[in-house]
Amino acid sequence: MGKREDNREERRQAILAAARSLFAERGFHAAGMAEIAARSGVTPANLYRYFPSKSAIVCAIADAQREQVARAVTDAQAAPDARSALARLLTHFIRAEAGDPDQGRLWLEILVETARNPEVRRAVEADDAAVKAGFLAVLRRGIAEGGMRADLDLDATVVWLIALLDGAVGRMAIEPEFDLARATDAFIALSLRALAPLETRP
Repeated sequence: MGKREDNREERRQAILAAARSLFAERGFHAAGMAEIAARSGVTPANLYRYFPSKSAIVCAIADAQREQVARAVTDAQAAPDARSALARLLTHFIRAEAGDPDQGRLWLEILVETARNPEVRRAVEADDAAVKAGFLAVLRRGIAEGGMRADLDLDATVVWLIALLDGAVGRMAIEPEFDLARATDAFIALSLRALAPLETRP
């Protein structure tokens, strides 16, 4: 990559960082393109060369999160067993989404926009598919290893795990003083116990 391409990517990342910050602070609709341009240090005209709309910016944010998901899944799969892999994956999402107040507020904004903006919905669906695939791979591995119930409805289980994680983001927005580190251990322990074969439960 040449210097010109490097500079272009740096400006693009600066725009995305500014947008993330403003969306978290003020909400998707209250943050204007001119504000995003000013905070990122580019002119409004230059901003539109990178992103033609706020929806395009949100889609780029979702794409970046999908790359983070891929890395988290790869790291989880490197665990010695599926139960450890699931613990790693749950920990990643709790810390990345609920544990970071700005990221949590940003994710809530994106979820709301998903319900009314088809362009954003398509980008978030791609991100969601990557998350589901990661959890499905871990659960299937757990069943194969004998560490998880063989009668699991895998699709339903994955949806509920993701819903609980999304709920944690909302909870931290309401109760930011909550001890998330302690709660993370409790949530993982409950999840692993619920998924364990019945005959192995204490």
